[in-house]
Amino acid sequence: MRGDLGPIARAGRPSGSWVVRVAAVAIALLTACGGGADGTGGGDLRVHGAAILVDSTAPFTSRPDFPARLESTLAAALQYWGGSWSDLDRARITLADDQHVACTGNPSAIGCYEDGEIRISTRDVGSNFNCVEETVLVHEVGHAIIGDPGHTDPRWMDFSSVGQALAGRPGYDAGGEAPCNIVVNVWRHPPDSP
Repeated sequence: MRGDLGPIARAGRPSGSWVVRVAAVAIALLTACGGGADGTGGGDLRVHGAAILVDSTAPFTSRPDFPARLESTLAAALQYWGGSWSDLDRARITLADDQHVACTGNPSAIGCYEDGEIRISTRDVGSNFNCVEETVLVHEVGHAIIGDPGHTDPRWMDFSSVGQALAGRPGYDAGGEAPCNIVVNVWRHPPDSP
C-alpha cells in the first residue's frame, strides 16, 4: 500500500484523524481484495463494475495515472459504441504481457472478448505499448457492447472521434515519459470478416 499514514499515536486513545486514516486504508484494502467480476476472486482494481487484472510489466500499467486513464479510455469506448457502465458490470478486463492472448479459434489475437472477459495484449511486435490507449481495448469494448463477431457494423472502420477524444496524453516506457501514439488502424476491422 502506497502512501503515508502520518504519525501514529503512541499512547492513550488514538486521535480522530488517525482513526479516519486507518479506516480509509482498511476500506481500500478490503475493496482491492474483494472478489473478481464473477464474485469468484481476482482483479487488481475495479473500474465501476468491471474487475481489472493486470498481468503485464508494461510501464504504463504501474503509473499512478493508470486507473484514471483506463477509466477514461473505457468511457470513450462506451460512448462510441452506445454502451454504458452497466454493460461492463461483472465483466473482467485482463491486460496481458504476452504479444498474443488466448482466444478461442484465434491463437494470434492481440485482443478478444469471450464469456464476459476482455483480454488484451500490452505488447506490440517486439515492445510494450506506451499507453492503454494504444491497445485494442476500444475495439474489444465494441464486442462487449454490440457483439458482432463478423464486424458487419460500419463503426468498425471509423474510430476518428475516439482517437481525437483520447489524443494528447503521455505514454510511458522504461525510461519514463514517452509518446502515446494512438493509431486508430489498430482498432479498425474490415467489415464482414472474423
